[in-house]
Amino acid sequence: MRLHLAIASVAVVAAACGGNLAATSDRDIESASSPSTTTRPTALPSTTSAPTTTAPSSSTSESPASTVSDRCVRIADFDEPNWFIVNDGVMGGRSDASGVIDSSRLKWSGTIVTVGGGFSSIRGLVDGSLAGATELELRIRTDGRAYEFLADDDASTRVTHYNPIPAVGGDWEVVVVPLTGMEPRVFGNLVTSEPFDPDQATQIGVILADGIDGEFTFEIDWIDACT
Repeated sequence: MRLHLAIASVAVVAAACGGNLAATSDRDIESASSPSTTTRPTALPSTTSAPTTTAPSSSTSESPASTVSDRCVRIADFDEPNWFIVNDGVMGGRSDASGVIDSSRLKWSGTIVTVGGGFSSIRGLVDGSLAGATELELRIRTDGRAYEFLADDDASTRVTHYNPIPAVGGDWEVVVVPLTGMEPRVFGNLVTSEPFDPDQATQIGVILADGIDGEFTFEIDWIDACT
């Protein structure tokens, strides 16, 4: 089943085969909100209310984790996703992005406009699924641009943690992203903070803010949390 994902200020992908992706502000501006809907959303109206970071409820959380190896657990395969798009619009930026879920794969694409902003990201709420993990494995296909993995936790208010995604680009590949040694930033600026705590993770995602204008495409097949 193939579903296009519309953009609004605050919303979440829901339902077994997908739903609507929505745009809201980066946590560097404001954090993303937890959804409350249990029905498949359509295009949602814009809202200017400031969201807050909370863990997803059982009705909207991702599908139950399944063991894929002795050291890894699948935390996202996009059969029941809980993801949303974050663009730079709240900063006055003009970057744009949309998403579609097709055959349990998420495709996120759009255009980066560096004047006035210069970023887009896609994020998913997590609730205990990273506990004990030291790294993530992702099966992805990219266009070769410099994407970063991002993560938030309850221990670091307004701080988002980042690590590069070591993708070659062009074809499907499995990449490993450590959950250690992550760079803490607020409003895009490096700050001093406690290290990212996977046990208290609230959301994870991918961001493109490489300072280059133009189109981008990033696809995700699955994400595993590994010890």
